[in-house]
Amino acid sequence: MKKLYLITDHYPYTRGEMPFLLPELAVTHNSFEILLISRDLQETQEFVPPYGIPAVRFPAKAPSTMQKIRHLLHCLSNPLYKQEIQENTSGAPRKAVEAEVRNFLYNAEALRGWMESQGYFADSQHALYYSFWYSVGTMALALEKEKHPEMKIVTRAHGYDLYNERQPCGQLFKRYMDTKIDLIGFISRTGRDYYVKHFATKPAEQYRVYRLGVSDHGLCPKKGREDPLELFSCSNVIPLKRIPHIIKAIARLPYPVHWMHAGAGEELAAMRQLCETEFSGKANITWEMPGAIPNEEVIRYYQTHHVDLFLNASETEGLPVSIMEAYSFGVPVLAPAVGGIPEMVHPGTGYLLSKEAAPEEIAEAITQWYAMNPTQKATLRLNARQIWHNSFYDKQNHERFARALRAL
Repeated sequence: MKKLYLITDHYPYTRGEMPFLLPELAVTHNSFEILLISRDLQETQEFVPPYGIPAVRFPAKAPSTMQKIRHLLHCLSNPLYKQEIQENTSGAPRKAVEAEVRNFLYNAEALRGWMESQGYFADSQHALYYSFWYSVGTMALALEKEKHPEMKIVTRAHGYDLYNERQPCGQLFKRYMDTKIDLIGFISRTGRDYYVKHFATKPAEQYRVYRLGVSDHGLCPKKGREDPLELFSCSNVIPLKRIPHIIKAIARLPYPVHWMHAGAGEELAAMRQLCETEFSGKANITWEMPGAIPNEEVIRYYQTHHVDLFLNASETEGLPVSIMEAYSFGVPVLAPAVGGIPEMVHPGTGYLLSKEAAPEEIAEAITQWYAMNPTQKATLRLNARQIWHNSFYDKQNHERFARALRAL
């Protein structure tokens, strides 16, 4: 069985990619002998990978002053470094770009050197190298391929590792890495088209979409006759997710509503306070913001609570697994037309809002759902379940990706 070295940013040392990666591992472990390589800074491993898959952690350390000086001198004589600086079009100050490029190169070379010291490149002809994010891990592999052209490199492309606007100095070394990569697994058609326009060095037909997916856990229960409108959202509580838009939209609703948000982040305390303020004196609104909860508890919530609508108000997205999850339970979705969301949400499965959807627009869409008759709601719920089965069923999607890996 061929060896598969899979580089992650976090899992299994911290939660990180776990919701995305576990459904994929359920398929790929049948075809490969997998080793997980985590770049997480935490030394203690929090999770045990399934199927007996072993994991190791790259012991990254901050460079010493002498290492910084040596790396600077190396960069100044490195044509790859100079070219990346010259071709950068982010508009960021030149010194900021230079520092970001040096840091990226340092981290990639440190990972590459460590993997070499561990013997992971010793039998590269009979191994596959896969970075779950199209970033430092991919760059480390691309640099090693300079020595071993026979290496087969795979990466995925999501959001922060794909779109220029998601990085202060834009995406780095994409065109260089593209020449070394054998397969890029784009999680959305929107992302694939963006990449082809901005970074591709090969014919467009060579770039294909390999969506993520979620498992089948059944449908959420039927609504009780006296139940309020049940709204659910699930995301990190950070500025990018625009949680205040959801709170202010719900505050405008005059009918009985219960809102549950799963997720934690830097704005959690502030958002709880905003709820206290916005919902003060509104007996028709109840809410919960318990913070971070494990994915299995999110699944259990869907299994034990009727959910009318899943809400998303993000400023940008890739192809949200949280929306796939809602669809799998037959829950329609309300979300803005950003990133890959227009590939998922349309009038047949929910409400596709404008990119800058204000609270008023969100509240109006929720009210449209509230006013629908039972037959119309049942149709949307059926369509939601169907789009999950057709496009986001994990077994189908990951088997297709596994076939592509086996073909390399």
